[in-house]
Amino acid sequence: MVREAAEMDDSREATHALVDGVRYSRAFERLYGRDDVADIEPLYLTTRWASLAEQGPILVRLQGSGLHDEVLRETQGEWTRALTWLHSDASSAELAEHLRQFVTFEAAGQEKLLRFADPLVTRHWLASYGNAVPADVMGPIRTWWVAEWSPNWAATSVLTWCAFQPDASSPLGEHDERSQLHVMGAPQLAALEVVTRWQFKERLAEYFLANASQAWQALPPESRGAWMDTRIDDALAWGASTERQIAIWLDLSLHWGENFMSASDGPYLHWIACTAQSERLSRQERLYALDAWSRTPEAVALLSKASIRTNTMKEVSHD
Repeated sequence: MVREAAEMDDSREATHALVDGVRYSRAFERLYGRDDVADIEPLYLTTRWASLAEQGPILVRLQGSGLHDEVLRETQGEWTRALTWLHSDASSAELAEHLRQFVTFEAAGQEKLLRFADPLVTRHWLASYGNAVPADVMGPIRTWWVAEWSPNWAATSVLTWCAFQPDASSPLGEHDERSQLHVMGAPQLAALEVVTRWQFKERLAEYFLANASQAWQALPPESRGAWMDTRIDDALAWGASTERQIAIWLDLSLHWGENFMSASDGPYLHWIACTAQSERLSRQERLYALDAWSRTPEAVALLSKASIRTNTMKEVSHD
């Protein structure tokens, strides 16, 4: 069962916290310095990823309510993006052993790390199973609380917590012989793709806010997510194949409009007309060259004229 815990009273039942070492820097130093956690279990420590133990998932047993109270006071801070709560009757060692089975998974014949301690990954991963998480996935975990927050491209909303619980109709052990591919099926892999895009969009939003603030803030906050998704899909359909190429596409779209490649008075056709060697370049090379040209005085002047024309048309339409 998945339910929203707007008030976190239920999470006071948590027995453990799962900390993501990537999101919680200097994790060992900070965790070992606390007196309200015990049984600190870096889950990578007994795997071939042991050298990354401090950057991996770290299970801790709670002692008292100190850490819980600190997280609740923080609301939108570091902890909510670095920690999830677990309630289990199992020992820390048993719980750690269960969680270690998710450290890696296979996809397209390749072994990959599942960063299940990152709350963003955890939330999408567990939610991908539907209304109830399979008992084999939850194992000895009775409830798994994960924070849900608004992305940085949207208006800030109240932090909430999702409580994931096992499917009571699927007893633990019923599918012990099934392959890991069933645990990480198509819906789970799709959820990880959603996380990857979410993280990419957040990096883009940070860049635009810092480097193209006026154009970025002109987009309504409630529309920015859909705008980025559409532009990313446009870039992929055109042939962009790297994050840098996609980022260039979005930057050009933000400044020149979504039709910057096809508009008769747009930058692409203007650049093509002025560049003798353009036909010899691949699509990707053309995008890099167009990006470089868009920062020249000639391009800035063209953009300024286009802006003046657009504003004039708006004034006429208002009249």
